[in-house]
Amino acid sequence: MSRWRDFLDGVEPRRDLENLLETLEAELKELKARSLTEEARLSSIRENLSEARLKVKKLKHENSVLKNKVSILEEDLDL
Repeated sequence: MSRWRDFLDGVEPRRDLENLLETLEAELKELKARSLTEEARLSSIRENLSEARLKVKKLKHENSVLKNKVSILEEDLDL
């Protein structure tokens, strides 16, 4: 099926945020700045991607901690 058909049918692709950020970073590496302004923009985008990557790691860690807490609570309920 085409991505357009999936969109119309309401099917969301199963891509995690880390893969999306990697894809963006790979595409950014292929871009060549033609002026100092473009170079500054690309640099800013790279910095934003790095920050987003750090936030993804933090969110994954927090999610893991919360899952552990929930499992502990569920175990306590079973006792």
